[in-house]
Amino acid sequence: MRTLRRYILSEFLTPVIYCLLAFSALYVVIELFGEFDKIVAAKPPARLLLRYLGGFLAKDLQWLVTPSLLLGGLYAMWQLARHGELTAMRASGVSFATITSPMVGASFAFAALIAASSEWYAPEASRDAARIKAAAFHGIGATSYEDVPYSNFRDRRDWQIGAFIPSSNTVMDVKVTWSNADGKPLATLDASRGVFSDGAWIFEDASYKRFEISEGTGAQVQISSDEREMMVVPEITESPRDFMLGIVQGGVLEDSVEMSYGDMRRYIEARPNLAPAARTSWRYEMANRFAAPFACVVITLFAIPAGVATGRQSVFIGVVSAILMFLVFYVLTITCGVFAKKGVIPVWAGIIAPNAVFLAAGLSMFHRQR
Repeated sequence: MRTLRRYILSEFLTPVIYCLLAFSALYVVIELFGEFDKIVAAKPPARLLLRYLGGFLAKDLQWLVTPSLLLGGLYAMWQLARHGELTAMRASGVSFATITSPMVGASFAFAALIAASSEWYAPEASRDAARIKAAAFHGIGATSYEDVPYSNFRDRRDWQIGAFIPSSNTVMDVKVTWSNADGKPLATLDASRGVFSDGAWIFEDASYKRFEISEGTGAQVQISSDEREMMVVPEITESPRDFMLGIVQGGVLEDSVEMSYGDMRRYIEARPNLAPAARTSWRYEMANRFAAPFACVVITLFAIPAGVATGRQSVFIGVVSAILMFLVFYVLTITCGVFAKKGVIPVWAGIIAPNAVFLAAGLSMFHRQR
């Protein structure tokens, strides 16, 4: 049985990998065609070019893997059915579920890969790719962002940062202001430099002032002042990552980049007063982060019985059918996503509907093959 599973897995993974490489190569060629002159002029080292391509591909990995699984599943089952291998295995008492279990298991592995990439690799890698492209492939050093504002609406704390250097977690010429519910300052912190280390901010040449608001006149009255060469303020919970998210969402970067689930959650928690429409859109994006990898499993469960059904037909018909099915899935996903973000349909419906349609169809066809 182990030998049979290895054989089925090999028959499935071989076309999947070929398709994935072909789609990736086509995707890369289209991208590099528009950047060819810059690459020739810059003559970047191979390591930098691979870093750029890795980030470029990572953010769209799902849309490269999913059609590869669809085509691979269709082709593998088409081959097994066409050569009578599927009939022979079933005649020997091997169930259809046992035959296809290696394919389903592989689809779960691809889903885990996409989930891990979107959470821990793609956000940073795609940001690096955007920076490399903006630098015309001449390499990237320590990027600095000038005049960066940031607001933590939940804790009513505002930052004005003269210069932000993400690579060293450093801010220069920074002012932090604590405000009350009416927007009047309760405290300010001015520093020439701040470094985020071990989960806390260390400020240099810092001046911390506290104020109170007169109940009668509403005037701001200073009640204390503290000046130090080095000052640690543990109550400040913002991190350099929050500033980077603010820059991304503020449109400072030329290219939009993806955010991990943790990034999105942290961004929303710091903004309790988000407009309902914006909050709905964020809820969809966060929920979709969990649902998107599951499409690998859904598509594979659909491709397996569909491949058996085309076993007596030409491979051309199977390929055309696969492309049409993927286009339907893609259009349905995009359409439901737009409706969910705009509040036309519930967020859960926009997330579940595309997968549910193909999962129901796949399971129905799968059941008929048993």
